[in-house]
Amino acid sequence: MSYLDAPRFHFSGQFWTNPSTINNATENYNPTEKYNNNPPSDINPNSVWWNQMGQAFFKVPAAKVTAAAGPDGALLQTAAQDPIVGATVQNVLQGGPPAQFGKLVDLDPDQQARSLVVGLSLQFSTGEPGVSLTGDVRPMTIIDLWGRVTGGGGGAGIASAGAMFQSVLENLQWSGIATTKSAILKQLHSLSPNTLSIKFNFDGYNGDITSPQFGTGRLTGTVGPYTAGEPAHFVAKRRVFQGAEAVAANSPMNAAPFQLSGTKLIIDLGNSVPTTAINQGPFANLGVVSAVVDPAGANVVITPPLFSTAQQYTTQYNLTAGIFTVDLGANAAKLANKPLGIQIVPPAPVLGAVIGTGAMQLKTGLPYTELESPPGPSPAAATVALAEFQSGYFACVDLNAVRMEPIAPAWSASSVSGVDVTSNAQILLVATQWGNPAPNLAINIKTAINQYQFRNSQGQPYNINNDPMSAISAPTQVTTDANGRATLTFNAIGLDQSQKPARREFVDGQLYLFTHDYSMDTSGQPVTVLLFENIPANANPTWWQDVQPILFQYARLYPFMRSLIDLSDYSAMTNSAFNIPAKIQGALSLPRTHPAYMPVTRDLSVAKTNLILSWIKNGMPEGTAPTKTTTA
Repeated sequence: MSYLDAPRFHFSGQFWTNPSTINNATENYNPTEKYNNNPPSDINPNSVWWNQMGQAFFKVPAAKVTAAAGPDGALLQTAAQDPIVGATVQNVLQGGPPAQFGKLVDLDPDQQARSLVVGLSLQFSTGEPGVSLTGDVRPMTIIDLWGRVTGGGGGAGIASAGAMFQSVLENLQWSGIATTKSAILKQLHSLSPNTLSIKFNFDGYNGDITSPQFGTGRLTGTVGPYTAGEPAHFVAKRRVFQGAEAVAANSPMNAAPFQLSGTKLIIDLGNSVPTTAINQGPFANLGVVSAVVDPAGANVVITPPLFSTAQQYTTQYNLTAGIFTVDLGANAAKLANKPLGIQIVPPAPVLGAVIGTGAMQLKTGLPYTELESPPGPSPAAATVALAEFQSGYFACVDLNAVRMEPIAPAWSASSVSGVDVTSNAQILLVATQWGNPAPNLAINIKTAINQYQFRNSQGQPYNINNDPMSAISAPTQVTTDANGRATLTFNAIGLDQSQKPARREFVDGQLYLFTHDYSMDTSGQPVTVLLFENIPANANPTWWQDVQPILFQYARLYPFMRSLIDLSDYSAMTNSAFNIPAKIQGALSLPRTHPAYMPVTRDLSVAKTNLILSWIKNGMPEGTAPTKTTTA
C-alpha cells in the first residue's frame, strides 16, 4: 500500500527553504578563486548565484488538510464529515539535543537533481483537544524534477522548477487516537500503526532574495497507508511518462504514477501539469485531458475526461494534491493488460516540458536562456502526452542517490535512509508488468550521461563524471525474483585524487551515474553514486597541514557560518571558553540523519571526518603555519 490507497488525506500550503548557492559550481571549490555577484553563466561560473548566505533550512510554515478519502474512496471535504479535514500541518523540531528543523541540501555540484530533505518532522493536529498525528519523514531525494513553467520559461531559473518527493512517516505518535472522532485517523492507525506513506509536490519557489516572500514555495501532499517491505520512495504499481512509444514529441506534461483498484483508476497528476508563470502562477490550459486505454491500438478514450479546464485542474490540485479517481467500469478489464495514456486536446499549442539536464540547470538557478535545446510546442490537436511502455513493464529503484567510500562501514539495515556513507550499496529495484510483480525479468544496467551545466570554451555542452570506472564496481545486469525484485550492488574500490579530472580537483570524490531497462525516471539518471576519494591515514593531524585546508573550503562556500564560528580560524576553532571543540566534535559524531549533523551538506567523507575528530582528540595541535610571502 502507498499514499494512493485509501484511507488517505491531502494537505496544501507553503514550504520554505534557504539553501546556500555558492556551492552550485565546481569552480567555486577552488580556494584561490574570487567570487562575484554577477549572474552565473558559461563565462562566469564563479558567481555566488542567488543566495550566498543560505543556511539550508527546510520548513513547512503553513499548511492545512484539505480533504480525505475513506476506505470506499468517497471524498470528505469538511470537518463535519471527518475532523482530519481542516487539521493544521506544522513543523516540529526533530532530534536533540540540539533539536533543529529539517535541511535541504544537494548531493554534489555535478548532481543537483538529487537534492535531499533530511530531519523533517510534521504534526497534523485536528481541532479536537489533544488529537494529533506526529511523525519523522525518512530522508528523501527529489524525483521527477522538471521545468514546470510552460517550456521552463520565465527566464527565472529555480522559480521555473517543479518536483516531487515521496517517503514514509516513521516514529509515529498517535495522540488522542482513542478519543478522536476522526474515522480516517482511526482507520490509518489500524492499517499502519508504525509507518505511513507520504508524498509532496513542490513548485513556485521564490528565489528573489529582495522579495518579502523569498524562500517560499507552493506545497501539496498526501498521506496514506504503508505496508512494511514496500518501496518507500516510489509507487511500485504503474506509471505514465513522456518517453513511452505512444507519446508525441514535445509533451507539455510530466510523469505520473497510477494504479488500478478494482474498476477505479487512481492517478497522481499533482506534478504533471505546467504553470504559465513563476511564483506559484496559474496552471496552463491543456484543454480536455482524458485517460486513454491502449493509445497506440484501440485508443479507447475514457469519458468523462479527467478535467477540461485549467480551473478544474486547479480545484483538484488544491483539494486532493492533484490525485484523480475515475471509475472505468467495463474498461477496467481492458486496462488490466493494455497501456494507459493521457491524451490532451489543447485550445492552442503548448510548449513542451523541460526535463533531464535542462531541468537540473533550471533548479540550480540558471535562466532558461542557458538551456541547450529548448523544447518546441505541442500541436493544438489530440495528442498523447504521457503513456506506459507498450510492454507494460516498469522498473524503479527505491534509492536514487547513495554515498560510498572504501573505509566506510558496510551496508546495513540502517542504510535505508540513503544518507549514510557505506563501503558498498545494496539498492532495491522493483519491476512490475501492468502493476503486478514481474518475475524472472532480466534488467540491464549501464552508465548514464551527465552534462555539465556550463558549456566548454568552444561553446559546446560536454559530458562529465563516470571517470575512472576502475574506482567502483557496478552490476551490468540483474534478474528479478519471483516477487519482481532485485538488488543492485555497488562496491567502492578506491579513488585517488590523481585519478580525477582536473575540473573536480577541489571537489571531494567523483560521481557515477547509471540507468537501467524499463526506467521511467525523467532525469535519465535513476541511480547516482557519490564516491569519496582516498586520503592517506594520519594518526597525528595538525591544524595547518591537515584540518585547515578542509574547513577553509567550508568557510568560503558557506559564509553564513562565520556569524556563528569562523571555521578557517584556529583560535575560533579551539576556543574552549565557548566549548567550541566539544560542539564541533558532537556535531560531527551525530548520525547523518540528524538535522544538527555537521556539515549540513553531508559531503564530508568518513576519512576526513575521522581526521578532524582525531585532531580534536589529540588536543588540536596547530602545526606549522605557512610562510607569508611579502613584497618589497
